[in-house]
Amino acid sequence: MQGIRDFEAMTAAASPQLHHGEDESLLESSKVNYGTERTEQHDGGPTPDFRTYRARFWLLAVFSLLCWVHNMQWIIWGPISESMEAAFPGWGPSTVAMMVNWGTIMFVLFFLPLCWFTQRYGLRAGVVTSAAILAAGTVLRCITSTTPAFTILCHLSGIAVGIASPVVLAAPTLIASDWFPVNERTTAMAIMIGAHQMGGVASYLEPLLVRQPGPDVTQADIKQDVMRLIYIGAGIAAALLVAVVIYFPSKPPSPPSISSSEGRVKFLRGLKALGRNKKFMVLLVIYGVFVGPSVMWLTVINYSLLPLGFHQSKAMWVGAAGVVVSSVLPVISGRLNDLWQEHTKTFLIALMTATAAFFYWFLLLSYGVLPVDDWQVYVSAVGGVSCSYATVPLFIEVSIDLAYPVPEILVTGTLIAADSLAGAFFLLLFNIPDAEHLWVTYTLTLVSAVTVLPLVTLKLPKTRTDIDRK
Repeated sequence: MQGIRDFEAMTAAASPQLHHGEDESLLESSKVNYGTERTEQHDGGPTPDFRTYRARFWLLAVFSLLCWVHNMQWIIWGPISESMEAAFPGWGPSTVAMMVNWGTIMFVLFFLPLCWFTQRYGLRAGVVTSAAILAAGTVLRCITSTTPAFTILCHLSGIAVGIASPVVLAAPTLIASDWFPVNERTTAMAIMIGAHQMGGVASYLEPLLVRQPGPDVTQADIKQDVMRLIYIGAGIAAALLVAVVIYFPSKPPSPPSISSSEGRVKFLRGLKALGRNKKFMVLLVIYGVFVGPSVMWLTVINYSLLPLGFHQSKAMWVGAAGVVVSSVLPVISGRLNDLWQEHTKTFLIALMTATAAFFYWFLLLSYGVLPVDDWQVYVSAVGGVSCSYATVPLFIEVSIDLAYPVPEILVTGTLIAADSLAGAFFLLLFNIPDAEHLWVTYTLTLVSAVTVLPLVTLKLPKTRTDIDRK
């Protein structure tokens, strides 16, 4: 293996944002922060002992569960929107959409401070803090079921869940980079991303616990069901907080790869480097516009399914199927990327094209061009959401390569902030009165088709991957 002392020379040759003289100091500054104790071994000393630890599977399991609970609490109200509107006055489409939107808004406001906090004080500090905020947010809802106090507390809870989002959503890349070898890195990241999406399964099965409005179901019955539901969520969140407090180290004693053993640029320098990296900025826009609306659509899919005759007791199975498939497909795409790392761009283009095709199919159903059959609704909706979500680990992987040696958590946080902004704008459109919400599927089809075109012409170097191979 080539001496690790040649790392800087290799990175300067491979990393686009370091070709300019004003940015060459970034590599030197990387030794000041984020893994300083490891870079000291590279200055003429012995080569680090690259190895993996079984503890990585504990971190993967616990953090995946944390991701699962986080998403379950984020989209808790959408699948039971009819019940909430009947039991709590004022709960219409705009209220439910705003509850979800708090997560995206808080992510955009807090991702820089919390990513900086995690980089500065370590993974453990960031995860414990976020788990504590998430648990506190779920407990808030349990205080009362009396309106309007309950509605206010739900808004505050949504804000707390949103504040916990940056670390929950961005840390998978940091965990994968610091704990997993190159041939497992994208797979591990995809498992955590898939676990977050899997949290929607519990949400879409909520109608099994919360009764739908009907002649034999009173407002008090629905309120009782809702409170039981949020008690369960608060208990699970509290148990996970205890788990991460007991054992969740920041880094292993020895790094699993060359790139994980090296330092990263300081936070502000990394932010500056991202802004100067034109390819990264193009990819950032593509990712945000493509992923944001489709991810948010799954949280409010009931409103698009209702005009097709799918009430919440029936729509929940479409949502649950969409969540399950879109949880598994990212793991498959991540594993394929680990096996054939040179074909990442091909995988991305194929998945984006398939997404556009599925959403166009659902658009034809929504406009009555095709007869509304249950199987067509299932396949088109589930296929569109799942193929879109399967691109997430691939987008993150190529973005980290483009931005290297900018910290992984900063790159990922910036990406998710982009899709959060796009998703927030998408959800705000629900304030426009529209009984059938036909604009939703039209928007999804349009952005899916348009964003694939610039990706075709964009060259995507694999800087970090090439360093680990050498």
